[in-house]
Amino acid sequence: MENITSSTPTVLKDSENSHVGLQIAFSLIAATSFTFNLLFCVMLLRNPVMLKKAHNILLFNLAVVDMLTGVFIVATPGYVILKSSYPVPHGAGGEVFCRLLSNRYLLFAMGKVSILLVACLAIERWFCVFRPMKYETHFSRKRVLIYVSVMFIVTCILSMNKFFEISLSGEKCVTKKAPYGKEGTRAFIVTYSVITFFIPCLLTWFTFADIAVHLPSSLSRSAIVETERKVQKALLRMCTLAAVALTFCGLPAQTIYTLSPFGITKIGSALHKAFNVLVLFNSCMNPFIYYFTNKEYRKAFKDLLGCKGKQSGRDLELETQVTG
Repeated sequence: MENITSSTPTVLKDSENSHVGLQIAFSLIAATSFTFNLLFCVMLLRNPVMLKKAHNILLFNLAVVDMLTGVFIVATPGYVILKSSYPVPHGAGGEVFCRLLSNRYLLFAMGKVSILLVACLAIERWFCVFRPMKYETHFSRKRVLIYVSVMFIVTCILSMNKFFEISLSGEKCVTKKAPYGKEGTRAFIVTYSVITFFIPCLLTWFTFADIAVHLPSSLSRSAIVETERKVQKALLRMCTLAAVALTFCGLPAQTIYTLSPFGITKIGSALHKAFNVLVLFNSCMNPFIYYFTNKEYRKAFKDLLGCKGKQSGRDLELETQVTG
């Protein structure tokens, strides 16, 4: 009995240290994600020629989503700010807070939109390489914005089950039994995971693999053709690395979440918390991937940060015109 009593303070201290460590990690992720994705958005806005391209519109929206992820990491209780320290609004505001923030609805919806954006980016690259005659029709600016809007709507609809699983009770957000029962919960979670994660990931990888295998080799001695091929490969490499990072960071936590209603895995376990850090860490990776793997974005970043003289719009257009 004495040994059990003496070990209790040690366990509590370890738990507190773990919470502090997670708070620091989430704070760093939130700050990095917001800052560097904001820089990427500003970089594109300062170079309107770049935003004429479909892939840059998709990357811009991906950066906005990742930037919002940084905001929601701070706004969602239990990450940067402990749930016990987070003030819950009263009345209708409290209901909105519980159903959108406390249950992590908005935070993880951003992650699913990111996955769909990367899948759309893979398809966009495929059309650019193999269906150039249809590319302008299917990936006009208007259509790309429609695709992005549909991704947000689909993600929000498929996450609707979370609205019924938590509500305001007095001054607290409390979990309640879902009206659709255990089987309904399983159906919601599996459908949500398959449509917003597993299918988009498979589609992304099949698409990039097809491009890599069948990317046309340049048989021409034309310098322009050879330059176009090199730029296409560089952009493909950058997009593929972004997809690798997204899949690697998201797969473990998504698998745990999908299996949890069947009692195979447990939400809130130490392993799940560690993989949650990995998922959210992905939101700050893309700007670094763009910088280190693509000359065009590296030059634009340096220009934004004043590391070199401003590049003329015509020079930038010459660099981007072959990227599709």
